[in-house]
Amino acid sequence: MMTLTTGLLPSPALLYLDPATGSLLFSLVLGTAAAAFFVLKGLLHKGKSRLYKILGKHEDASDSEHSLVLYSEGKQYLGTFRPILQELARRKISCLYLSSDPEDPLLASGSELVQTKHIGKSYAAWAYLNTLRADVVMMTTPGLDVLQIKRSRHVKHYTHVIHAPTDKAFNRPFSFDYFDSVFLCGAHQEKTIRTLEAVRGSRPKQLILAGCVYYDELLADFQRHASGPRADSPPRVLVAPTWGKNGLLTRYGTRVIQPLAEAGFQVTVRPHPQSRSAEPELLAGIQAETRKYPNLRWDDASSPLTAMEEADILVSDISGIIFDYCFLTGRPVVTLDFQPEKRGFEASDLPYEPWELTMLDVVGRRIGEADFGRLPEIVAQEAGDSSRREKIRALRDEFVVNFGHAAGPVVDELVKLLDQPLRSVEGADRARTPLASPSVSPS
Repeated sequence: MMTLTTGLLPSPALLYLDPATGSLLFSLVLGTAAAAFFVLKGLLHKGKSRLYKILGKHEDASDSEHSLVLYSEGKQYLGTFRPILQELARRKISCLYLSSDPEDPLLASGSELVQTKHIGKSYAAWAYLNTLRADVVMMTTPGLDVLQIKRSRHVKHYTHVIHAPTDKAFNRPFSFDYFDSVFLCGAHQEKTIRTLEAVRGSRPKQLILAGCVYYDELLADFQRHASGPRADSPPRVLVAPTWGKNGLLTRYGTRVIQPLAEAGFQVTVRPHPQSRSAEPELLAGIQAETRKYPNLRWDDASSPLTAMEEADILVSDISGIIFDYCFLTGRPVVTLDFQPEKRGFEASDLPYEPWELTMLDVVGRRIGEADFGRLPEIVAQEAGDSSRREKIRALRDEFVVNFGHAAGPVVDELVKLLDQPLRSVEGADRARTPLASPSVSPS
């Protein structure tokens, strides 16, 4: 006979955390721990400073206050920071160089004037940067006070150095909003930042026209190794897309590569460096499909210079390599004419088309999916069009100031920042308090 006692007996309690909740709790715990670390580090610093003064000792690079600090995420920004560090050393200006990459070659360039320090990645780097003490901090990393790097209340001035000639419309939202100043490559970037400030009602920043520093080394290297145009045919083609949803490999797979390879062209495919970590399965599949073409190779060199120098023409999408390629080589670019995804980028807040999209007809020819079958013919025509060179040169001269010699002007402006009165203010107040008039400093 069955008795109805089941509801009276205690049942085991089962605890289940779905992945999203678990991730949230994990972030909460880490955030609390990080906040506690910052408070404790501040208290320790005060005590340590007083003790050092009593003992007459100097603080080390990790705790002392610096006039100028440069932070790099890693060796991918070598071309931007090396010319700046060299120019600072030449002028005998001291600084601290921080890197999150243990293999960053610049960490070995320390001297009496330039101190270097590896600060780790992720939480270790954020914890260090969020309690940094300095007058001026320069970085290529966007999203200050939006992502994990927060403004330290012990830093008086944050400046961002833009490291590409595009107008940065395809950066994540609020990439530059909470910097005090931004070093620009050209006036088109000023237009974009001022437009975003007006749309959001954010505090205008000091904008400094100084140039794109990594062209200093790229131009010198290219001029040393450039072989000039070839008389023979067929043309050598470099296919170099961006990564993610706006990349031609993501959108079209092998449909762009195959016609070129089957036409007998020498084809080099150079994926965006981020593709290797963000979309490895996509690349593996495309590589497997194209392995049958002996005239096709993949390029993963740390520098794109050799691939660019060897190519007679570039095929791309909206990748920043478009302007690096044409500004250095003077050669044309074939781009794919599609409407790029703007959601999730600064471009979604702009009332006009991004600069880099409006310039594609100047540097080459745009094609649609219907033209894929004629791609070899189009590439051959464009590669032989000598009229593009003057148009590209005029575009470069108009939109990239100090081309090939930007480090000097950048350091000129850094010296001005260091000399001007700097006041330590909470990041939120600095970013949101309106100013009477924004300033742009031409270099």
